[in-house]
Amino acid sequence: MMRPVDAPGVTIADFDSETPGLGFDRKEAVWAIGGKWEQQFMGVEAGHETLLPGVWLRSAKRWDFKGWDGWQVPDPLRRCHGCHTVGLDADTGVFVEPNIGCESCHGPGEWHVETHGLGRIFDGNDVQVCGQCHTRGQTKSGEYFFPVSYRPGGDLDAGFAHDKPSLGQNSTFWYGNGRERKRHQEYTAWKSGGHSQSLENLRRGYDGRFGEVSSDCLGCHSADYIRATGPKPPFESARSGITCNVCHNVHGQLDELRLGCDGCHIDGAYYHLPSRNASHVACPPEADTGCTDCHMPKSVKIGGVFALHDHSPGVIAPSETQSWGTPSSCSQGGCHASQTPQALQELFEVYYPTGSHIDLIPAGVR
Repeated sequence: MMRPVDAPGVTIADFDSETPGLGFDRKEAVWAIGGKWEQQFMGVEAGHETLLPGVWLRSAKRWDFKGWDGWQVPDPLRRCHGCHTVGLDADTGVFVEPNIGCESCHGPGEWHVETHGLGRIFDGNDVQVCGQCHTRGQTKSGEYFFPVSYRPGGDLDAGFAHDKPSLGQNSTFWYGNGRERKRHQEYTAWKSGGHSQSLENLRRGYDGRFGEVSSDCLGCHSADYIRATGPKPPFESARSGITCNVCHNVHGQLDELRLGCDGCHIDGAYYHLPSRNASHVACPPEADTGCTDCHMPKSVKIGGVFALHDHSPGVIAPSETQSWGTPSSCSQGGCHASQTPQALQELFEVYYPTGSHIDLIPAGVR
């Protein structure tokens, strides 16, 4: 997330290409930010980091200077350091170490180290830990773009105002249908989806169609149960729905899922079986698509391409592409990318007459 530019293999940007108006000299770059999809750079002036203009788009292999995310507030201390460093003192700009370290998620760990692991650190399924960086907004004073006062185990909302979509109108960060348009918004999107509400829905909205509620249900409805390394919690004491660390390897390769969708969605969607919708079978083998292609389509551009999945699961109809410009579920993966949204919507209405909100398991099917 934040590495010295002179460290081996860090700098992927091409400073030798003919780029008119780069805006800074290669020698000014001290720190590199990112590198998976794109890379930005920081210099240091009078002991304080400065955000340098421009971003290198890795897949496009070019520099970009339009719509740069940090250009309006190019001060790393106000904009970047809260999520790109460990142990930041926001008043002085001094930090303990660059990058995302153990204490970013587990809180201060000096006592834990001194006692050889006996001293407690924060360790739980609180999705706010991920949300401290995977959200957009400002402190309530408006000074910082990250939650300065938050510590793992605390209340993320206490001093931070999250940016939220304006339904019915596109904004810089959101589509008018409430879907993510920019990265770092996964937490807010997750909160609006069924995964965040899975435990609460089981407790308050379950209609009893699959039998009585028991602790066994928590195997698909609660992170506390799924992630427990010791005795499983009973139904009454579970606190979390399906959180980030249920699906993601938070200590390893984030792109490699810990659990697949079919671990819980065993019977799949109503329309997936040929016997139920023989005219159009979703996810045929030749399409090389998966659950997330349709139910969490890539709606966020990074490095000039759609690279990040929407984190509020649900099918996006082609009509929403026409209205808001967000990619639809039908145009994802190996399917229908070359067809117009209008043509796809006409077919969508034929094959899926329930509209854009397809019930996973409609009442009366079983």
